[in-house]
Amino acid sequence: MQIISTFALVLVASSFTVAAPITKRDASTVLSDLSTLSSDISTLTSDALSYDGNIFQSLGLAVAVNSLESSITSTTSDTTSSSAFSTADSASIVSAVTTLTPAITTLLSDLNAKASTVASAGFTSTVLSALKTLDSDTDALFAALEAKATTSDAATLVTLQSTIDDAFLASEAAFS
Repeated sequence: MQIISTFALVLVASSFTVAAPITKRDASTVLSDLSTLSSDISTLTSDALSYDGNIFQSLGLAVAVNSLESSITSTTSDTTSSSAFSTADSASIVSAVTTLTPAITTLLSDLNAKASTVASAGFTSTVLSALKTLDSDTDALFAALEAKATTSDAATLVTLQSTIDDAFLASEAAFS
């Protein structure tokens, strides 16, 4: 009787276990992720440009930053889980990142222009912390992309990363 009860319990417990589908992670997934990043960057840029120190706008910015952080982390994970990119896929990804680079530097420049507004609202340390996190997350993403790209495309990614790193350094200085 004890064995039957135990078996029944195991059977019931196993019926609640559902295997999560395995998502294929490849270059097309990474390209889709980069498109999401582009959208998140656009949203954050728009929010930053309209920011006037209002508490509700501050909350909106925080949500946009969190969404961007999540997208960067997800893109990094998908890139890391992908196999090495083919020559064509590598070129497509570099093209997408090349398009994103000025959007990122513009976002950071626009944010720098709001440093005094952010300071007046009392959120300088919060923004600086977010910038440092985004900088670190972005570096991790570039490392993952460089590891999967072709050699020549990896060199292009290093150059793009340097441009973005310089913009982050300027922003971190503006909020320090």
